[in-house]
Amino acid sequence: MPIRQTTSFATLGVVVVCVCAPLIPGKPTMAQASSVTAAARYERRAKETVRAWITAFGEQDADKAASYFEEDVQFRMEAALNRNIETGRENARQQLSRLFARVSRVTPGGPGPQVQGGTVQLLQTEAIGGSKEVLVITRRIDNITLNGRPFHLPVGSFFRVNAQDGKIEEWLDIPLIEFNRNPPPPAGK
Repeated sequence: MPIRQTTSFATLGVVVVCVCAPLIPGKPTMAQASSVTAAARYERRAKETVRAWITAFGEQDADKAASYFEEDVQFRMEAALNRNIETGRENARQQLSRLFARVSRVTPGGPGPQVQGGTVQLLQTEAIGGSKEVLVITRRIDNITLNGRPFHLPVGSFFRVNAQDGKIEEWLDIPLIEFNRNPPPPAGK
């Protein structure tokens, strides 16, 4: 007899859960939906910040690009040359200014490779995060001219964005292919 009672209570429990669960307010799926909606809002804002930064970068506007950074931003640009993490918005602005000056003027016959900046194409932006911070990963193509030849450099970037003020706290850039600064001359030359 005790076995039957246990079976009856188990059957009754399954019936109660199946019939009554949809009627119980505050189901976990509802709570998840609201947190997902809130996170999506922060993620959208972070992606907008990063897209605006990439636009400023593509326009070679160091002041505008730096305006999207937190005061104590951590960054690493030109990873092929500089593997150190650096800090500070003003430091980032100065380094971006030097980079943009270097790629905007070409001195034929000058020392080192001749690099001239071109357009920046944003191919992909993905974000994940919440109310404290959002991580954004991008893939872009930096179109440059290197020693007189067009060069399309795929670059991956990582950004950590403060979800509350929408400013970039961390930025890391790295070419997605080995960046050969002195490519061989075209065949037949």
